[in-house]
Amino acid sequence: MSNNTTNEAHQGQIIAQYRKLKKWSQQDLAEALRADVRTVQRMEQQHMIKSVSRRQLLVGLLGIPATLMALDPLQALIIKPSLALNHDRMTFFEDEMAARWELYHTGGTLRAARGLDMWIKEITSFAQSSQSTSWHNRTLTLLTMSYQLQTCVSRDLMDFTQAHVAARRAYRIAQELDDAELIASALTHEGITLVQQDKQTEAIRYLNGAYKTINNVGLPHLKGYILQALSEAYAKDQRPQECWHTIGLLERTLERQEQNQVPSKTRRYASSITAQKGVNAVLLHDHRRALALIDKSLTKYDPTFIRGRSRLLSQKAEAYYGLGLIDECAFTAEEALTMAQSVGSNKTVARVRDLHSSLKQSQWRKERSIARLGALLSL
Repeated sequence: MSNNTTNEAHQGQIIAQYRKLKKWSQQDLAEALRADVRTVQRMEQQHMIKSVSRRQLLVGLLGIPATLMALDPLQALIIKPSLALNHDRMTFFEDEMAARWELYHTGGTLRAARGLDMWIKEITSFAQSSQSTSWHNRTLTLLTMSYQLQTCVSRDLMDFTQAHVAARRAYRIAQELDDAELIASALTHEGITLVQQDKQTEAIRYLNGAYKTINNVGLPHLKGYILQALSEAYAKDQRPQECWHTIGLLERTLERQEQNQVPSKTRRYASSITAQKGVNAVLLHDHRRALALIDKSLTKYDPTFIRGRSRLLSQKAEAYYGLGLIDECAFTAEEALTMAQSVGSNKTVARVRDLHSSLKQSQWRKERSIARLGALLSL
């Protein structure tokens, strides 16, 4: 490879070389960078990439040694023809995994879905290249977490077949690692998918299995996540005694969590206990209690978690419907619909659509607010 100067490598040519080693087109790299093809074409003509953050991203994406991108000037510039493991790349993947989960919770399903298949292929390749190294378990952990993210995204898009496939792949890798936390997390995602399919008996079995897996391990954060899902499964199955007993376990678990903060591989943004109580009350047809609890939870609910907030609003609309407050129901459903559509949460859109169908068949079907909601759903 030629250099434009005697002291520095041509970074654009290095990028092109490592892109071709990965058998990526310029379009593939553009998608991974969330840029257009022209940006990649210009970049590969540049002697020096001015943006340090972009150089760091390219190191992670293409496996370029950091020295070649002038990220470590104390080391000699040595061009290596293989995508060798290096600390920069491992750190990049771990940071990117955390960022993708953050994007899912704050940016929504559609944004999290972009490039996810490509990401999983890249992590799979990375895991294969790390076999027989001390880094192999770390790469497998990234892979199982990637499949769990795919489960969540597919579930939101109501692609339940793909959600189950991804959850089971996550479970198999977690078993290979013999990691109780990752096993329980994979079982939990499978259980939540079943809850959303109204397969409560199967869901309860998976969620109880997840809880038993870590019963003597600690991990109060993950236990709390499991218990929230389990309480909802019991509520959907019209088993109030088991539902509220599980909420009691959840409260005691989160009290212990506050006293003993333990690092977790399975980062979660579980909604508050108050929000979960409100959801359960809706499912158990205790509508006045549900409204009070959901309103209370929304005052403290993180506004950046649009996907979760839209879900709570859709259930608040259902509570209004249960009380015969039709205008309040329709207006709240509109707000939930707008939020859900903005982040691609198909399951919440479907919930609003089902609510509108119920309204259309009710004695209030001629109300103007119901017609307005229908018009929004038809857009």
